[in-house]
Amino acid sequence: MKLKSRYNCTVNKEAISQETLKSTQLLLLGGPRMPFTGHELQHIRHYVENGGNAMIIMQEGGEQRLDTNINAFLEQVGISVNSDSVIRKHFYKYLHPKEAFIGNGILNKELVRVAKGEAKQTNAKAGKYAKRYAVNKDDLVERDENGGLKFVYPYGATLNVNRPAVPIISSGPISFPANRPVGAFYVSARRGKLFVLGSMKFFHDDFFEKEDNQKIQESIFKWLLSRDNDAEFENHIREEPEISENQHVPDITALADRLRSCLQESDDLPKDFTTLFNTNLYKFDTDLVPESIDLYKTLGIKHEPLTLIPPQFETPMP
Repeated sequence: MKLKSRYNCTVNKEAISQETLKSTQLLLLGGPRMPFTGHELQHIRHYVENGGNAMIIMQEGGEQRLDTNINAFLEQVGISVNSDSVIRKHFYKYLHPKEAFIGNGILNKELVRVAKGEAKQTNAKAGKYAKRYAVNKDDLVERDENGGLKFVYPYGATLNVNRPAVPIISSGPISFPANRPVGAFYVSARRGKLFVLGSMKFFHDDFFEKEDNQKIQESIFKWLLSRDNDAEFENHIREEPEISENQHVPDITALADRLRSCLQESDDLPKDFTTLFNTNLYKFDTDLVPESIDLYKTLGIKHEPLTLIPPQFETPMP
């Protein structure tokens, strides 16, 4: 992984403890695949609340897919990872629908400034960096009039974000679900920082250099590891970001396999249930024989038994 060439990374195979976190500048949990113990979650929370830095990366399907319980910690700071997946509703650049190209998903102008390497502006006006368009044409959707970044969000989930956490990256207006948080951060009272992203493959080598993914990654790590306040995401959240509510969609495929009869109220049944049968639709009887015999008189035809008409065979001449 390209991150190992820039940072001193150590893989911890033991249980997470306070002693382990004391010498750690950044705790990175990339797609945990086992449940954490209650003590481990407490240590992580204590680490962040006392000035530590942590980054948690998930993937599509959330906790159910990875069989973990990291939401038990994240919900304490206002974040939770959903068991869903972000897709792009129509093709653009990337063939797979789950490799969603997002052109209007930045919600924090400080992230854009740090990613572009621009100097700080002292008297800059606050503004939003994700814009909702009424149309869904690529020439409008992929253009960010506020100077945001474009990135590919592969095989990732959405987040639920409430205060004190703040959303910083969204799925944009064209992806489904639209305008949902996919990245969020939290800052504790003692300046501990937590960043949550819903896609592990966002930093994968296959997508690391696609679009502006690398710039966003460098900005996130700069915010987490820098102590000179060069990146201050928390100071640029004055306006409410343009985020849609989480709407649950039923699993149509699963429902189609479990058909049920329609529950509908009906009238009370009569005592003689035979009156419910309509025998005039299909029957086989001799009720029409008298009417057929009367037709002889009406048409003036003699009523007599039918006689056999001898057949005439014609033999072709040779």
